[in-house]
Amino acid sequence: MKAFLRHRSPRWGFDGWAIRIKGDQKPLAWTVSTTREEARDMRRERGNLLRDSEIVKVRIVVEAVEG
Repeated sequence: MKAFLRHRSPRWGFDGWAIRIKGDQKPLAWTVSTTREEARDMRRERGNLLRDSEIVKVRIVVEAVEG
């Protein structure tokens, strides 16, 4: 998490990039990265798993959860 706080996306209002399967509402949480290049590399490495996907801008929100 500290990496996201130090390496925020230069695009105002967004914290990073993630991969979303086309047609889905939310991106895949495990694909969140600080740069678009990292997201592209991940999509390339995963090949068939992320075949019908797109790279989207994301905002990271932290919520308190009562437990």
